[in-house]
Amino acid sequence: MRKLFIAVLTGALLLGAAPAATAAKAETATTAAPAATAAPAAPAAKKAKLRKLYDYRFFVKKDCSSSITGCSRATVKAHPKKAWSQLKKCFNCTFPVKGAPKAFPKQGQHIKLKACAAGLFCKNAPVKYYNRKGYSWMFTAQKGHFDGAGSKVYFHWYQDKNKNLKLRVWAYVAKPSVPDSANKSFAKQTWKKFSRNMGKKLCPNSLMCKY
Repeated sequence: MRKLFIAVLTGALLLGAAPAATAAKAETATTAAPAATAAPAAPAAKKAKLRKLYDYRFFVKKDCSSSITGCSRATVKAHPKKAWSQLKKCFNCTFPVKGAPKAFPKQGQHIKLKACAAGLFCKNAPVKYYNRKGYSWMFTAQKGHFDGAGSKVYFHWYQDKNKNLKLRVWAYVAKPSVPDSANKSFAKQTWKKFSRNMGKKLCPNSLMCKY
């Protein structure tokens, strides 16, 4: 009888322990649940794919129209710092695009340029100014520019091997809204005018020009 009582009591204890063990396992599983997976980062904005549109070089020439005899040597043999100095004094006195500021642009400055053909047909050309090494800078096209946002135009004043002062302008475009032929023709005329304007500033009278 004593043995039977012990067996029954042992069975009851085992049955009571089973639910507790099951509950403990469930609690452990709940506590150890993995953390929620972090949301994937948003993809970075794609950079504009650029292609080279043009690369022009111009001599800076004297204003020979001010002399009856003309110029025995038309080119200006000046250091590029002379051109840079003129731009620092008055940027839009020589830079030939509408909307250019009088004061020399600051790093990252937004400039609302307008490219106009014959003074009538104008295209928005907003840009930001960025310094480069030497006597050089870059314009980066902003939203609404006719060359497409992200396009770039580089300007560099330098001397060739014969000490002639020259202006180099080259451009990379993203999605221009005008045909390449018209774009290049307009750019060539505009930047050639830029070099001529500089020549007039450096040598307003060919007879008195020291360059």
